[in-house]
Amino acid sequence: MPDILIPIFGIAFGCGIALLAIWTQYKRARASIEKGLYQPEKPGPLDPPDWGFLSAGSIIAGVVLALFVSTVVFQIDKTPGIPGFIFLFIGIALLLVAFIARRKDTMLKNLREEELATSQKRKSYPQAT
Repeated sequence: MPDILIPIFGIAFGCGIALLAIWTQYKRARASIEKGLYQPEKPGPLDPPDWGFLSAGSIIAGVVLALFVSTVVFQIDKTPGIPGFIFLFIGIALLLVAFIARRKDTMLKNLREEELATSQKRKSYPQAT
């Protein structure tokens, strides 16, 4: 009987903590509205997807490619050879992500420098009234 109580209490307390957090946030917002201090959050500009998607996708592709190469090309059926290929292709995938990220950062930096230079040229010319 006590073995079945552990999951029940775990689920009950887990949901209770989540509901308590929502309720306290509601109470704080309600109190700040009553005092006149409430300011709704302004949504920021949408950013492009994070580099996490690219790295996760490249890791998955590296694992699939490693399994494919180990089974089809080299016909390795033993398990000691497969983890080596998996780590090799994951490393290659992460190196490619780092290369792409560095290239993208340099391109954005150059673009910002060009925009800054053109905006300073516009400011240096006297405007006719």
